[in-house]
Amino acid sequence: MRSVRPEDAPAMLESFSECVRETPFLLTSPEDTAAMTVDDERAFIEGYLSSPTGDVLLGCFVGGRLAGTGGITFNAHVKTRHRAGLSIAIRREFWGLGIGTAMLGALIRVAESREYITQLELDFFEGNSRARALYEKMGFRIVSCHPDAVRLEDGSFRNSYLMIRKTSR
Repeated sequence: MRSVRPEDAPAMLESFSECVRETPFLLTSPEDTAAMTVDDERAFIEGYLSSPTGDVLLGCFVGGRLAGTGGITFNAHVKTRHRAGLSIAIRREFWGLGIGTAMLGALIRVAESREYITQLELDFFEGNSRARALYEKMGFRIVSCHPDAVRLEDGSFRNSYLMIRKTSR
C-alpha cells in the first residue's frame, strides 16, 4: 500500500471503472466512468497531492495490479476542521483478503496523526452489508439516514447512512 502518484492514472481509471461495474454501491455509475479519461484521472490524483489540507489517496497493489483505493479528505473551514471524510473502493476479486481493513486502518492512522481531527465520517448505501460490517468492525457507528439518497439503474431507491468514528482525542 502506498500513496497514489500521477503515473498511476491508467491503473486508477481501470480499477475504478471495474469497481463501478461490479457493484451498485458506489456513488459513481458506469456511465460516469465511461466519459472519464486518463488525463481526468491524473488531474484527480494531482488534486489530492496538491490539496491545501493534505488529503491522502492510497492505492493497494497486489501482484502489480491496483486492487483498490482509499482516500481521506480534510476540511479547510475552521468550524469543520475537526472532521475528515473517508472512502474506499476495492475490486471484487480482492474482496475478503483484508485489504479494506488494512486500508481503513491506514487512513485512520493518518487522521489520528493530526491532533485536530476528532471525528471520521463515511457513507454507505442501504443493502451494502459487507461495507457496513467492515465499518462497524473499524469502530464506525450509524448516526443518520438520508432516505432515498441514491437512485439505482433499475429505478429503485436506496437510503444512504452516515457513519462516524470518534478518534482517541
